[in-house]
Amino acid sequence: MAKELAPELIQKTLQGINIPARPQILVRLDSEMAKDDPDPRIVVRLISSDVVLSAAMLKTVNSPFFGLSRRISSVAQAVSMLGLRMTARIVSGLVLRMTMGGRQSSFERFWDTAEKVACISGYVASTLPRGPRDEAYCFGLFRDIGIPMLLQKFPDYRQTLALADNTVDRPMTVIEEERHATDHATLGYLVARSWLLPEVICEGIRHHHDPSIFDTRDLPNPMALTLIAINALAEHLDDEYVRMRANAGWQLMADRVLVHLGLSEDDYCDLREEVTTLVR
Repeated sequence: MAKELAPELIQKTLQGINIPARPQILVRLDSEMAKDDPDPRIVVRLISSDVVLSAAMLKTVNSPFFGLSRRISSVAQAVSMLGLRMTARIVSGLVLRMTMGGRQSSFERFWDTAEKVACISGYVASTLPRGPRDEAYCFGLFRDIGIPMLLQKFPDYRQTLALADNTVDRPMTVIEEERHATDHATLGYLVARSWLLPEVICEGIRHHHDPSIFDTRDLPNPMALTLIAINALAEHLDDEYVRMRANAGWQLMADRVLVHLGLSEDDYCDLREEVTTLVR
C-alpha cells in the first residue's frame, strides 16, 4: 500500500481549492470496465452520447503517435483498434480537460501541451520492452493538472512558473511550496485519487518532480518510477525539440531517467529523431 498523505497536508494542499466531482460518464465507464467481460458496444455508446467527447477522441487517436494504419472515422473503429483499456485512459484524460477548464482560452496552451506530452509518453512507452503505453498516456494528461488549479487560486502563480523555468538546482515543487505552501504534484495526486485512477498513476504524479525518488525507489509499485521516467523524457523532448524552450527539470533527472529506462546515448538520439519527425 502507498503511504497515505497526512490529513493536515491534505487540508493545507486543498485550502481554497475544490476538486471537481468525478463525472458520471467515467463512473459508468469504470462500472463497465470492472466487469469480467466488458461490452465494447456499451463503451462505444457511452462515448458516442457526447458529441464533443467523440470528436475529441477521434482527433486524438488519429494523431501519428498512435501509429494506426488508417484514419479512424468512428468511435466504434477507435475502440476496436485501440482496445478497451487504452480507450478508457484516453476518455479519462479528455473528460478531465472538458471538466477542468479545457475550453477556456487561457488554458488552451496548457491542455495542448498536456496532450502532446501524453502522446509522446505513450510513444516512448511503446518502444520499451513491456512498456506501459496506456498508463504512460494517461499519466501524461493528468500529471500537471494541479497547475491550472493553482493558476486560478494564486494571482502571482505565473511568476512562480517563470521562476521554476529558470531554476536548475531545485525541483519545481520546492519553489511552489516556498511561495504558496502547496505544490501542483500533491494537488494532482489528490485529483487523481478522487477520480479513482490506478494507484500506480496516482503515486507517479505525486513524485514526478522528485529526482531523489530514483535513488530511494521509495514507491510501492516499480512501474510508478517508470512512468515518472517516461514522462520526464517526453516533457524534455517536447520542450527542447518541439517547442524550443529550456527544461530546467530535465537537468535534475536526465542521467537517472536514461539509466532507469535502459537507454544508451544512441537510443536516446534515435528516439529524439523519431519524436521530432512525428510532430512535424
